[in-house]
Amino acid sequence: MVDHGIREHATWSASSTARNVHCAGALTLAQFAPPDKESIHAARGTACHQIAEKCLTEGVDASAFLDTVEKTKAHEITIDEELVNSAQEYVDYCRQFMHPPVWYWIEERFSLGDLNPPFDAGGTGDFVTYDEATQTLEIVDLKNGMGVVDVKDNPQLRTYGLGALLHHQDLDVETVKVTIVQPRAPHKDGRIRSETFHVADLVAWTADLLKSMKRSKQAMDEYEAAGGNSVKLDAWAEKWLTPGKCTFCPAEGTCPALRKGAMDVAAVWFDDLDQPRIGNSALDTSPEALARDLDMIPMLEDWIKARRAYAHAQAETGVEIPGYQLSEKIGNRKWVDDPALAARLMAELGLDESAIYADPKLKSPAQMDKLLGAKRKDMIVPFVERPITGTNLVSVDKTSRPPAKTVAQKHFEPQQ
Repeated sequence: MVDHGIREHATWSASSTARNVHCAGALTLAQFAPPDKESIHAARGTACHQIAEKCLTEGVDASAFLDTVEKTKAHEITIDEELVNSAQEYVDYCRQFMHPPVWYWIEERFSLGDLNPPFDAGGTGDFVTYDEATQTLEIVDLKNGMGVVDVKDNPQLRTYGLGALLHHQDLDVETVKVTIVQPRAPHKDGRIRSETFHVADLVAWTADLLKSMKRSKQAMDEYEAAGGNSVKLDAWAEKWLTPGKCTFCPAEGTCPALRKGAMDVAAVWFDDLDQPRIGNSALDTSPEALARDLDMIPMLEDWIKARRAYAHAQAETGVEIPGYQLSEKIGNRKWVDDPALAARLMAELGLDESAIYADPKLKSPAQMDKLLGAKRKDMIVPFVERPITGTNLVSVDKTSRPPAKTVAQKHFEPQQ
């Protein structure tokens, strides 16, 4: 099994293609970014991939891993129902291809070296399948995050398709299909969505990809030529940095263009004492202005989080930041690790066993899946529901669900 937690990425990885195509200078700044610190969200995504791979290679359902622990680069993730459900939806989709005459490969690494790119470039396809009857090569990508990912014209997925095509030059391929399985992100086209294109279209796109790689190489060369000159570096940033695809960029917390853009969004200016001030003009409260600001706010939020994370990482290495210090986080209370804890509590507190243990509760649906097994798990379907717990404000272009009723609409509904 591939060790998802520690595997290294190429300089130009498939997962960074969209960012590097959009922002030619991103690859340069990434060289100077601090070591990537795995977030809990990234760790959960890694854990989801790990149990999904085990399901496909061992022939079991994801529920078999409920309450087990998966180790990632920096975390130990207890597999919960959410991860089980995400992995299972991906596994169910892939399993339909895991029989003759369809060929398939699980966690297949590939390189773009045959194209002679200016950087080492490549990636890993989560699941690759080839149908000889239709001459179709399909790459399936599991995404556990909640940030909606569009499949159409997606540079990352097209890089996967290109890599799989180069890796399987012995196959007679006419069409390439790329598929996203994203169980936790509602989309107007569904949680599983695909794009299919002719090999000729992929070849044409490859020419554009190589042009983007050469632009990134030129940006890197010009950065080195600037030699640390601040004026030249400001000009370099203006020329080569293009915010907009900054999520997961290792240089997000240090990018000068993103900082300027975030300040512009917040209308920040500095007074004579170099103190930041927020613009004091009245905010436009029209729906159109709200839509405009909602589009811009994620950039500001992402930069704030990245900047805070970078400052924290610097402080942990010993850098003194004026006016700030590291402070220990105090967690919630928990019992000490003592095998004899229950006996000691009963003896010292004068309580019996029924007093210190909570009443048993009905097992969760995922736990029942595990108990019943793959052949009988559908028996609980009539007894399961997915309750509505509230609402989110989402873009109409990125959801397939009908609009929820407003408070006002509910208020004027006839009473039952």
